[in-house]
Amino acid sequence: MVIWKGKIDREHGEKAYNLDHANLEVPNFFVITSEEVKEIFSSRDPQEVLNKSVEIGEVEEAYDDVGMSSEVRNASSRARNLVGGQRNNTRVSIRVSDDSNADFELDVGKGELEDSLKRVVASYFEQGGENYPNILIQKMIEPDYTGALIKGEKDYIEVVEGLGLSLEEGSTVPTMFSVGEEVEARIPDEQLKVTRNPMTSGYRERKIEPERPFDRSEIIKLSEKTDESIKFVYKRGSFFVVDRFEAERYSQDLKYVQVSPGKIKGIIGREIDLKDEPAPPEEYGESVIAKKGGYTSNNAKKARNAGKPAIFSYSEAQEGMKFGETESVAETGSAGKKAATQISTISELESGFNPEKAYLRNYSEVFSFDSGEAILDARYLDENSIVSALKYISGDITVLTERPDREMLYTVVENGFSLGVPAQKIDIFEEELEVIERKFILNKLRELE
Repeated sequence: MVIWKGKIDREHGEKAYNLDHANLEVPNFFVITSEEVKEIFSSRDPQEVLNKSVEIGEVEEAYDDVGMSSEVRNASSRARNLVGGQRNNTRVSIRVSDDSNADFELDVGKGELEDSLKRVVASYFEQGGENYPNILIQKMIEPDYTGALIKGEKDYIEVVEGLGLSLEEGSTVPTMFSVGEEVEARIPDEQLKVTRNPMTSGYRERKIEPERPFDRSEIIKLSEKTDESIKFVYKRGSFFVVDRFEAERYSQDLKYVQVSPGKIKGIIGREIDLKDEPAPPEEYGESVIAKKGGYTSNNAKKARNAGKPAIFSYSEAQEGMKFGETESVAETGSAGKKAATQISTISELESGFNPEKAYLRNYSEVFSFDSGEAILDARYLDENSIVSALKYISGDITVLTERPDREMLYTVVENGFSLGVPAQKIDIFEEELEVIERKFILNKLRELE
């Protein structure tokens, strides 16, 4: 079955739930429930999902109505027919509503609906998704501008003209704002604008000299109206929320945007990799600086998940430049705070290891462990099953890990476990844990409502 905007519960995915409780306008959307996805595909194998012949009649009917407001959708058939012509031109986005790194599809028409849905679901399982996902399908607005607001000590806004593809892909430098007592702006000399080509259903790209997209009062109003980080589109003087998410600002300077926490120091091109556009973490060493891209670029999220410090849109960066000597990087809005979760270095734990403690490094040992003190070495466990192991085990547990995976860290916080991490990554883990602990507390408060 499908569930419409206005009737969304947490079981329908965090993204849909957050959108349904946003303080700003939200384009119409519906969710294909996980039960319906299971009914449609009846397989978790990505290749079988892509090749399966499926029946999505209910989804297509919902697609026909997503261009309507709820008032029109629930009105008489005569009223619906009056706006029926608008439905044929509706374009939608398709993404997983649950927490996932799965691919998403933008600008999808009815003729591409089935194939796009297959690709999103297959990508979810390729990324290690275990349960059937909730799928969020949302009406797309042809925007004047697309961007994101990141909450912090000073709020940060990044925006591009037209569709947000150039921002997602990291192929341009966004216009940036820092919002505190004053509104500071950085407007690049050149920007890549992407718009939809109505003749081919593809995209048109052209380089532009961007102008200031919003006036000061609009920026302040947007900043004051939400307490959470959001992605938005802007059209004819109005902001529309398309996503709410947890984020933290890691630098206050508009000369660049630090998209992943951690100190970056050394010679650019030697200790620090230099890229023109953002690259995935496996394509650089300990840290990277890119001349383009933003906080919400796809490879920014990958850098955060991998625990690798990264800076994007540093247009002035050149090979041979020193970085980090006088730069103040990785300063967060919560400077000086420490995570409540106990963190030790792996070397400290190894040197002071108590042989009376159990040492667990495979699933047989995890599932046979009864209670008491134990070290669970997650470095030896399959990445896709670590969370299941942590949810199963109980006791005074210290988890050894080198990866600041958010789902795993949330489970550590939820169960009151301790952490052992590499010494050089303690700052990264503490910053991630502060965000996760706030999320945990917020979720507990919501349960009491």
